[in-house]
Amino acid sequence: MKVHIDLDKCYRSGECYYNHPELFEMSDAGDPVLKAADLTDAAMRLHAEQAAEVCPAGAILVED
Repeated sequence: MKVHIDLDKCYRSGECYYNHPELFEMSDAGDPVLKAADLTDAAMRLHAEQAAEVCPAGAILVED
């Protein structure tokens, strides 16, 4: 599974890293950054899908 963040769409509201700090963190520039390398774990996969669902900008894409 791959997670992509479209920084052109991103509002930088922080929903991803506030709700799922195990997957995302804020860079020094204020952009969300994916920090988890292993997304094969079922729990991490669920968290990535949840982050994509709540992203107000629709900037997170989860692919198999």
